[in-house]
Amino acid sequence: MNYSKVSAGISLGICILSSAMLIILAFIFPEFFKTMYMTYNEFGSPEVLSKLMTWVVPAFYCCVPFAAAALYMLIRLLLNIIKDKVFIVRNVRLLRFISWCCYAVMLITFISSCGFPVLIIIAFAMAVVGTLLRVVKNVMDSAVKIREENDLTI
Repeated sequence: MNYSKVSAGISLGICILSSAMLIILAFIFPEFFKTMYMTYNEFGSPEVLSKLMTWVVPAFYCCVPFAAAALYMLIRLLLNIIKDKVFIVRNVRLLRFISWCCYAVMLITFISSCGFPVLIIIAFAMAVVGTLLRVVKNVMDSAVKIREENDLTI
């Protein structure tokens, strides 16, 4: 059994499920956020909720296109891996694009943390993920160059 293809298949399923959840959240987020806030914050006031809605909801909707694009590119990357097309220039480009999506979400959530400071945690996480993806992209780029060089010598 090829465990790397099984792993890529599981990751692909998770990405598809995450995409569906993102689409659903795009339609219900304001009401979902209000419900979650009022459920888990028994001392929540309408003024605080109004302030949060002013910062969190627009931040979410600004992040949705970047999250959707990153998920789409991740699905394309995983499909390439399943097809045994691993060390190719297209995958390097996909990783680069996904990292820029992470940095865009980082910037949006960092700005929004002025009104809702907890968002700084998401900004930090996106900075780490974006940087990690850049490192993987650089490793992948080097591997592609080595593979291309080896292909020329054969």
